[in-house]
Amino acid sequence: MSIKTPTTDSYPREAYAWYVIAILFLVTVLSQMDRQLPTLLVGPIRAEFGISDTAFSVLQGYAFAIVYTLAGIPLGRMVDRTHRRNLILVGLLFWSLMTIFSGLAQNYWQLFVARMGIGVGEAVLAPAAYSMIADYVRPHRRGRALALYYMSIGIGSGASLFIGGLILHGLPPEGLTLPVLGQMDNWRWMFLFAGAPGILVAGLLFSVREPRRQEAAKTGSTDSQPSVADVIAYLKQHRATFSRVLVYPSILAVIGYGSLAWAPALMQRRFDMPTSEAGVIIGVLIAVCGTIGTLISGWLSDYWHQQQIPAARFRVTLVGQGILLPTVSIWALMPTPYLSCAVLGCSLIGLAIAQTAAPPAIQEVAPNRMRGQLIAVYLLLGGLLGIGLGPTLVALITDYVFADESMLHWSITLSAAPASLLGLWLCWSGQKPYARTRLQLLQPA
Repeated sequence: MSIKTPTTDSYPREAYAWYVIAILFLVTVLSQMDRQLPTLLVGPIRAEFGISDTAFSVLQGYAFAIVYTLAGIPLGRMVDRTHRRNLILVGLLFWSLMTIFSGLAQNYWQLFVARMGIGVGEAVLAPAAYSMIADYVRPHRRGRALALYYMSIGIGSGASLFIGGLILHGLPPEGLTLPVLGQMDNWRWMFLFAGAPGILVAGLLFSVREPRRQEAAKTGSTDSQPSVADVIAYLKQHRATFSRVLVYPSILAVIGYGSLAWAPALMQRRFDMPTSEAGVIIGVLIAVCGTIGTLISGWLSDYWHQQQIPAARFRVTLVGQGILLPTVSIWALMPTPYLSCAVLGCSLIGLAIAQTAAPPAIQEVAPNRMRGQLIAVYLLLGGLLGIGLGPTLVALITDYVFADESMLHWSITLSAAPASLLGLWLCWSGQKPYARTRLQLLQPA
């Protein structure tokens, strides 16, 4: 069975569309740098506030994830109703200021609140960016466009560790002094360095125009905004599809955030590798392997879409899951640091292929006016399960099963291997329901 993609001339010029994607790419890189920075600072933050692995994982995970995901639902509705560029602009300024405040926190709870603030600011970015790109890029090129944008996540995460490791290595051990604030430890300076660029980049967003919503452009309608009940009804109608396409990314997030949140600490504890060195190596791996996987995902997505395969966007996940399952289960157990990093790199390619497929796969089975809200649901599940549970699950196994921080490698393995099996089953079992939903959506009203 095949599909036919409708054509339209209502899209903006392609060159300008790519310019907008480049701006959104840069903003997302900054968001990932701000979000991932604590991964590099496990040791000094634990020492500063006298906390356990579990307490740190809550700071890294749920302090950010709960507000990020809960704020995403109302903000997703705003994305479907209002000016998306302005929402991104306000969010960027807010999370950048909260990142700077993180470096000024005087106790654990102040840092906790700052992490919550970063989550609120970043909650608007993904729903607004994905929605805008879908209205800027024609359907037959959308897979590659979304994949190129999605590269910003891996590059931002990698840059956070790579640049952070270089800065950490270059700072004097005793820290630096500010005229007003006085002596500041290196980990505090890292937050200041991460937050400042966002304030400068905010000005670029004023060159981005709000695109016309393509569904409204085709129908001439401006009053098609669905209610929450409409969205819930649509999800129930296609529950076999959305129970897979919305849930599998959160399972991958458990694996990704759980592994990468503790990867620098693993290198330090198991192989005595300095955190600054581990940050540079792992940062390069995330950026390079994430980029490779993302490009493969986008190319496969568009190739199968052009072959008129109904489940083209979702089929890509099977490729990524096939690479991820064997590698993510063993990378932390490798006997040398560089072999461990090599296997980790392979798992990151598989992870990127499968994760990159999620936004275009969701959009292909979502009516235009529901896209922001369905992306928000996707982020809600990914945040609560992945960003929140991923780092915490590893820490709970370390603290309460082994009660030994030197067993971190087994904690990572015992959390990642079962999750990867579940993710593979969700993607495999969802192929036929997804194709049915896609074909139904293409039928004339």
